[in-house]
Amino acid sequence: MISIRQPARFYIGLCLAMLMPFHSTSDAAGQPRSLGSTYKSDFLIGMAMDFTSNELTPTELELIKSNFNVVTPENSMKPDSVHPAEGRWTWGNADKLVQFCQENKIQIIGHTLVWHGQTGKWFFKGENGQPVSRDVAIERLKEHIHTEVGRYKGKIKGWDVVNEAINDKPNGDSENLRNNGWLEAIGLDYINLAFKFAHEVDPNAELYYNDYNIEKGDKHKSSMLLLKRLVKEGVPIAAVGIQGHWGLNNLPYDELDAAIADYKSLGLKVNISEMDVVITGQGGGQLTPAGGAASAHERDSRRGARTPPTAQQLKQQADAYATFFKIFQKHKDVIERVTLWGLSDARTWRPGQAPLLFDAQNSPKPAFAAVIAAKQP
Repeated sequence: MISIRQPARFYIGLCLAMLMPFHSTSDAAGQPRSLGSTYKSDFLIGMAMDFTSNELTPTELELIKSNFNVVTPENSMKPDSVHPAEGRWTWGNADKLVQFCQENKIQIIGHTLVWHGQTGKWFFKGENGQPVSRDVAIERLKEHIHTEVGRYKGKIKGWDVVNEAINDKPNGDSENLRNNGWLEAIGLDYINLAFKFAHEVDPNAELYYNDYNIEKGDKHKSSMLLLKRLVKEGVPIAAVGIQGHWGLNNLPYDELDAAIADYKSLGLKVNISEMDVVITGQGGGQLTPAGGAASAHERDSRRGARTPPTAQQLKQQADAYATFFKIFQKHKDVIERVTLWGLSDARTWRPGQAPLLFDAQNSPKPAFAAVIAAKQP
């Protein structure tokens, strides 16, 4: 691990090394510089991004090309982004991402076809604003999935077909599905239908269920019940995505280790699909803490209104990332991908919480060096 007390010129040199072409993966001592090349024999290393009006800089683009071999669109393929109204489709930002990845030989994960968030209410409204009928809801679901998956057929490695379908309120004795618009309009089998429709269009694409906090507690128990049922019913699911939105006060090492083994027992692969480790504030994939609104400190952290991380915090974060990557390597026979949810502390849904491997100036943090050093023979 790199000491955080190294001279400043050391960090400048490491940052410059990170901007070298992807094929240059070693320094004079033979130490790998690229995340993707370091773990190429174990699993893919990914990140989340979009092409929007907030343009990526040349430095950021080179950082992506140098380190990552798979990309997930953070927002640009979600229902609201591509299908904001019935009969209306907007593909611009998603198409830009696909083009960039194809030009740079980076694989793509589609995210996400079915979700309770960022999904227009029009999907669930019938005539005169009344709830839509089951048949119409199924037809709209089918059209949405067929159109989006069909547009990118052959260009997408896999799809997060259904995202965050399990309720946060504890109930490990059942699947405990979230009462979202799709469940209300169609019923329990909306999940089965979503996977069926995606597979119909692109049978070669891998199909995933994706969720947060499913590595522990009642939510893990519910995920096992849901996934067992889907497998038993012949749903074409290839893997489960554990989002991995963790914090220094929430480091479920043992639970994660056991959860990966549980999912493997079902015959499923595992993706660490949205990883970050926040230094302060609430972990988890929810936008606010379970059971209530965000605290004032949490809101300030999200807005970036906080002091920079201390040397001790950066070391704790580095140790956490290293431990997680050792767990991932233990299960490399089943883990296909580890995706960081963002590029840097300036390109993250957790601004002010310093969750990623690069800081807001695109310089590698101690956590970056720790992940590289965690690579095992």
